Amino acid sequence: MSSSDPASQTAEERRLEQSGELSRLRDRTDEIELIISGVTTLALFTLPGWLIERYAEHYTHLSLWLASSSTIGLVLLSGICYGLGCCFLVHLLARAYWVGLIGLRTVFPSGVDWRRTPGIGPTTRDYYRIWLPDLATAIARSDRLASSLFAVISMMALIMLWLGGLVLGTVVVGAVIGAQFGATNRGIGIGFWVLVAVAGGVPVLLWLLDAGLARLFPGLRQRSGFRRLIEFMVRFTGVVLPQRLVLPVQLTLQSNTRPIVFLFLFMLGVFFIGAIGNFSVQAAQRFSMSGEFTYLATPDLGDGFRSSFYEDARSPRDRFRPWPMIPSFEQQSGHVRLFLPYWPLRDNLILDRLCSVNDTDEPSLARVDCLRRLWSVSFNDQPVDMADFMPTERMDLRMLGLTGAIPLYSITPGIHRIQVTWNPESDADALPVDDRYMESSFSFSIPFLFSPDYEIEIDEDNRLTLPPP
Repeated sequence: MSSSDPASQTAEERRLEQSGELSRLRDRTDEIELIISGVTTLALFTLPGWLIERYAEHYTHLSLWLASSSTIGLVLLSGICYGLGCCFLVHLLARAYWVGLIGLRTVFPSGVDWRRTPGIGPTTRDYYRIWLPDLATAIARSDRLASSLFAVISMMALIMLWLGGLVLGTVVVGAVIGAQFGATNRGIGIGFWVLVAVAGGVPVLLWLLDAGLARLFPGLRQRSGFRRLIEFMVRFTGVVLPQRLVLPVQLTLQSNTRPIVFLFLFMLGVFFIGAIGNFSVQAAQRFSMSGEFTYLATPDLGDGFRSSFYEDARSPRDRFRPWPMIPSFEQQSGHVRLFLPYWPLRDNLILDRLCSVNDTDEPSLARVDCLRRLWSVSFNDQPVDMADFMPTERMDLRMLGLTGAIPLYSITPGIHRIQVTWNPESDADALPVDDRYMESSFSFSIPFLFSPDYEIEIDEDNRLTLPPP
């Protein structure tokens, strides 16, 4: 029965329609839509950048469950912002087109004057008169598109925020449980796919039983056990999806449009939100998402120049890389300062097994000595004494770590490299303590240019002679 049939209308709807309040409310709603779309579109496209900056600022301070929840939350929120931003942009264009059509009809109520189209031939004119809609039809279609899209935007935002909360909780629980068995990533993956199987499998099973099997065998509907099973599954889907908020919009649009097309586009929108969110977060951490750097890509850099190694060359993206650092690529003094950052999410698992110093009652010196064992430094094939590295707080980098000085008096001007190894006591064939590690140990090669600001003399035996102090 049509919603326009008086028998299907509520008393409140009939009262609003007879008094004309519904029409006036509809006019005001269009204006509100334009204002909301314009302001929200700008906000949604700028919000992901702000979120990524805040995430990068606290990246090295996050615990396991905070890192897991923040990463998933950032992907979902970024995807929602970009997805809804695109929808609002299309809505804004559709509503602006609608306003323009109304203006044209007001000025030119008769529409196209086909007698005054000299640039169009008679056959083309006849085709256009049949194929092109008149102004009234175009106004109605654009109004329908804009109103439907505005409702879909709200529905999609609610669904993604609701599902995002479920995914967030599942990922955190999976990460915490998996970490107890040295399988953090596996725990996250298992938890995620269990949620997908339950959240997607129950509605599909409900459709197969109620819309498929019960239609083939109508007698099943009379069985109390079958009805209780269907009702339980319906209530369960209410936990996965906020039905009271979503279904009125979804079913109204789906039943008044092409149901299969609507469902396909809706699922495509959900996939697009997840994909664009993941892409934006990955793009914020990498040099480029382009695959055109064929002859010099990130794996080819090896021991080359990388901005993450130099404090004066670091960019916001380098905050995702808590790597060893020196002040600058060019060194002019007789020493170079080396900073070794302490990243709890990366280091604590190794430190707990390496030193077994995780009790707050242990003296601070023992904990610092343990941290020194996590690194080894060599220069010109000579090991650097880690006992001289002092505990450091770097407010400018928002990091804690160790700082040491490497003497440069015994080298000639030119390019040199500092070799730094993380977890040097690990065997080459040893397995990582957790599957979040790709390797049990890895090395950094930091190149720098030695261009001293003092004179160096070389004697007959090719030995350096330093200037007097």
